[in-house]
Amino acid sequence: MSEINEDTHRARRRAVRSAGPPVEETGSGESAAAAGSMSAVAKGFSARAVARGAAAEPEDTATAGAASAATTVPGAEPRPAEDSPVDLGKSWAETAQDADEPADSGPDAEVNAGGGRTRILAAAACALLAVAAVIGAGWSVMAMKSIDDRDARRTEYTQTARQAILNLTTIRADTAKEDIDRILSVASGQFKTEFDGRVDPFLNIVKEAKVVSNGEIVEAAVESDDESSAKILVAAKQTLTNAGQAEPQTRFYRFRVTVTRNGSGLSASNVEFVG
Repeated sequence: MSEINEDTHRARRRAVRSAGPPVEETGSGESAAAAGSMSAVAKGFSARAVARGAAAEPEDTATAGAASAATTVPGAEPRPAEDSPVDLGKSWAETAQDADEPADSGPDAEVNAGGGRTRILAAAACALLAVAAVIGAGWSVMAMKSIDDRDARRTEYTQTARQAILNLTTIRADTAKEDIDRILSVASGQFKTEFDGRVDPFLNIVKEAKVVSNGEIVEAAVESDDESSAKILVAAKQTLTNAGQAEPQTRFYRFRVTVTRNGSGLSASNVEFVG
């Protein structure tokens, strides 16, 4: 019995040494709780040692009990498991790589992917706008050129028709031959054929009546036109004097002149009176 008591006292001393130096009295409840816990552990060990016949190693058991008691002390920081250390200094991407996860599968990667798609769409939109601008500029240039070509063509048609009517309404007895040649110089087609067949009778009438007529173009406009011909409306005024009239006469005419483009240029191929 004395040997059991001696073993019990020896176990108590070892438990106290394993638990560390005695806790200083600070007047708080935490020190008393810690001391009570260690005392309870020592008593429990003594009871187990007696029941088992001191078969277990008291030093190891007391040390484990002291460690268990230390983990229950209020205010003590819990220790993390040794087999799963956590490095708080690693970023999300590094932690994902350590766990065999792709770093580009997180929310930041989705944002980056969305930004990449936005940049691609923006670049495509800019390219389309640039192409549209180039096409629009080309179309504008072609349209302006087409308008300029049409205006130039109509100007030539109109000038030819004006000159034909001016020649036709301006004639004098003393220059009748030259005046008729001037009319034929801008005539072609049906108009030239009809007038050319009446040159001699017309020349005789002009000389006998001592005709003096001066023509003036009042207005001219394009009725229709294309690349090869046009119909031009011409309004003209003629001031006429002859041997049988003392006072000059003023006459107004409206003509439809067909202007045709041929190998030698533009000419009046037909002249009609318009009522």
